[in-house]
Amino acid sequence: MSFDTTNEEFGAVEVTHSPARFSSIVAVAAAVLAVVTTGLVAPLSALVGVFGLVGVGGGLFVFESERLTIAGTGIVFLGVILAGFFADVPEFLLFAALATIVAFDLASNAFSVGRQLSDQTDTQRGESVHVAATVFVGILAAGLSYGIYLVPWGALTIPALTFLLLSALFLLWSIRQ
Repeated sequence: MSFDTTNEEFGAVEVTHSPARFSSIVAVAAAVLAVVTTGLVAPLSALVGVFGLVGVGGGLFVFESERLTIAGTGIVFLGVILAGFFADVPEFLLFAALATIVAFDLASNAFSVGRQLSDQTDTQRGESVHVAATVFVGILAAGLSYGIYLVPWGALTIPALTFLLLSALFLLWSIRQ
């Protein structure tokens, strides 16, 4: 490691406060995954999810609006809930809900990183760590939820799955705070 900076050029970075590009791309990919998964089990819910997907993509890349992005992920999640009314495939629904929560968290992280560092700063390694941690916590919570769902405890399975999924959402929210 050399401390000689005579040969190095330092360029100015324009501070744009736009959402970070890597987290934005992965968030949109997670939202697409949620919409496709719900579309496999209930095609009508995919139509609702596509509206949310437009909100997520438009909020991150076109309008750079955090409110639009949050509303878009909420609409994608409504598509997941709608798919739950039409189809009884808990594995697909749990996966779609996890993808929606990951999309929400990564989109929020993209705006947070963009506000603090700009989208011109190289933040891909830090964002990659955040993606991995979010996916790990989500898979852990979803796996625990599905494990409780499989245990035959009478009428406790569906509420347990719901509350554990909500607890995973609150866990992700508390990590962000």
